[in-house]
Amino acid sequence: MTRPTSQVQTPEATIATGPRTLNDFIDSRSGGFDVLRLILAFLVLVSHTWVLGGFGREPGSPFGPEILTLGGFAVGGFFALSGMLVGRSALRRSPARFARARAARVLPAYWAALVLSALVAGTLGWLHEHGRITGYIGLQAGGPLLYIARNALLPIEFFHASNDVFASSTPYGVATGGSWINGSLWTLPYEIRCYVVIALVALVARRFGDRRTIGLAWLVIAGLAVGYHWHEAPVAFTIGFLADARLITLLLIFLTGALVGVWADQIRLYGIVPVVGLVVALVAGRRSLFFADNVAGAATAVLVAPTAALLAPLSRFLRGVDISYGVYLYAWPIQQLVAMY
Repeated sequence: MTRPTSQVQTPEATIATGPRTLNDFIDSRSGGFDVLRLILAFLVLVSHTWVLGGFGREPGSPFGPEILTLGGFAVGGFFALSGMLVGRSALRRSPARFARARAARVLPAYWAALVLSALVAGTLGWLHEHGRITGYIGLQAGGPLLYIARNALLPIEFFHASNDVFASSTPYGVATGGSWINGSLWTLPYEIRCYVVIALVALVARRFGDRRTIGLAWLVIAGLAVGYHWHEAPVAFTIGFLADARLITLLLIFLTGALVGVWADQIRLYGIVPVVGLVVALVAGRRSLFFADNVAGAATAVLVAPTAALLAPLSRFLRGVDISYGVYLYAWPIQQLVAMY
């Protein structure tokens, strides 16, 4: 007697059968998330093109075109998506396994980008500016080796300059009066700190429950975001050694993604919650920079899964390869070299 075979539907096929929850789609491990990450990385590249090429101000965010840049919108999308997926990972793994997985995902490529940005892109820039390679690589203050060493430890105060390369030979360097080897890397120290926070939250959640703990953590960070906006000085004085306003904003978006992740089984993929999130993002994004960064940014957390579901059919072109991180890491130095040459 033969066992009847069950028909396995693809994520794209099951979407068409009717409403599904965010949880169903996230657990399907759809390639739509890879497509979404690649699009967000490309949006950062496109946004930077204007300022790096000397073409004027960056394009605006679809949620706040006069307030927030397209690149800022994409970074918010990255943190919302990361919060949803990484948050679920932190809750399901031991702290050691979670730390190893995150470190393996982020740090080797980050360190490689530091080295290649400073020693390859920086050397090419120096050669173009001075007609020789000698004098660039050394132990001098402000040189490429110090750039690598200082940034390898993931500082919040990111060190962007290396021997003033690109400062006078690129439109962005002239406009800012500074050397910018790889201006995209500043987000990685913030992302690592978000990982640390969610790991600590996950530990507490083992005792008090996922939804309750993440909800309380979200309220604390939301309160700090409001505090930074209305009374920056006392808040910065109190927690300034732990966090700055930018970290609080990105952490708020990240924890909103984590909160969506733990409630994903209660949220319809194409239901009322994503619609409300879209409306909130569109309205808040046009109010002020605070609302665009914090409220609209947080609202994108309920939009990433439905958007990934709509993009899922395109994942067949990626063939399971996620190149978004590489695009994000190397776009800036390549664009700087193109602008300079």
